[in-house]
Amino acid sequence: MSLNINLSDSLEKIPVEIFKTPKDGSRYVAELIAVLIKEKNAQGKKAVIGLATGSTPKSLYAELVRMHNEEGLSFKNVITFNLDQYYPMEADALNSSIILCANTSLNKLILIPKTIFFPTE
Repeated sequence: MSLNINLSDSLEKIPVEIFKTPKDGSRYVAELIAVLIKEKNAQGKKAVIGLATGSTPKSLYAELVRMHNEEGLSFKNVITFNLDQYYPMEADALNSSIILCANTSLNKLILIPKTIFFPTE
C-alpha cells in the first residue's frame, strides 16, 4: 500500500524575485544591503552581512562599490562574514577565499580588517 501525500503546501515558501538581467538583480540586492547599513547606522549599531565568494556576487559587490564611491555609502560600521573557504587551504593560498576577496571590488570598500571574518578564523 503506497501513500499519496502532497507536501507542496507544507514546505516553507521562500519569496523569489526574478529580474531581466543579473545587473538588475544586483542593483536590487545592493539597495537592500544599503538600506540595512543606513538603518543600523542611524541606530548607532553595526550592520552584519554575509558575503559569498565566486563569480555570482561580483556584480553585486561592484554595485556596492559604486554606491560607496558615488553615493557615499559608508562601510565603516559593517561587519562581514565571508561564508566559505576551501579546506584544507592556507589563508594566503592563491585560490583561498581571503585572497579572492582581497582581489575583488570589495577590496575597494573601506572595511576595517578587524571586522572581516572568514571561516578559518
